[in-house]
Amino acid sequence: MIRLNVIDREGKTTSLDIEEGTTIRDAIEEKLSPDNYGVCGGNCACGTCQVYVNPSDFVKLKPVEEYEITTLKDLAVKPTEHSRLGCQIGLKKEYNNITVTIAPD
Repeated sequence: MIRLNVIDREGKTTSLDIEEGTTIRDAIEEKLSPDNYGVCGGNCACGTCQVYVNPSDFVKLKPVEEYEITTLKDLAVKPTEHSRLGCQIGLKKEYNNITVTIAPD
């Protein structure tokens, strides 16, 4: 199991234990079910699963692919240099205990 720390839109932190391979988007949707989150179902087409990754954890993640950059730039709300789409990050052991904040709706 991989520990994922999620800060919701109200600022509450919840720690989730998730099976390796599950995407951040699926973990948040399944366990927390925030409104208007992950609307496209994990297809990198809407930007609604955007999360802000803790800067010290951001460097642990695989590099951002071009299609994710485009979706973040064109469709995400208030992307930052530490924004990622939750649907594009499958959890693995190296990511254990990372912290993400759900982006604004």
